[in-house]
Amino acid sequence: MIRFTTYLILAVAGFCGLVAAVALAGYLLAAPARAEPRLIVCESPGLIDGDTMVCAGERVRLWGIQAPERADPGGPAATRALAEITKGQTVICIARGRSYERVVAQCFVGDMDVAGEMVRRGQAVDWPKFSRGHYAGIGR
Repeated sequence: MIRFTTYLILAVAGFCGLVAAVALAGYLLAAPARAEPRLIVCESPGLIDGDTMVCAGERVRLWGIQAPERADPGGPAATRALAEITKGQTVICIARGRSYERVVAQCFVGDMDVAGEMVRRGQAVDWPKFSRGHYAGIGR
């Protein structure tokens, strides 16, 4: 009788292990693959304000900073600063997400981080809620 009970326990354990393995495989196969970062290449982008550009008809919000809106105090100066940084330049953006029908991206002109340059010029501030303090140490 002990022998039968031992075989029964082993059979149930084996079956449970098989079920767990199949469930894990199904989960792993169903999980979305980690996507490669989406790159957006922008030739002399249009500007909405000091932290939002238009690239090939798509709005791109600079990741990690907050600049005044165009109509707010300081807004025109922030928009002009972003224009100075991007005018005639190729801007390469790495999409980091979406917000309010816009791509949120970290953008570069050459090796210069556009958002970091906006903060350095005093035209934007670090937005730690999203940047986790990435631009906090930059200032004039």
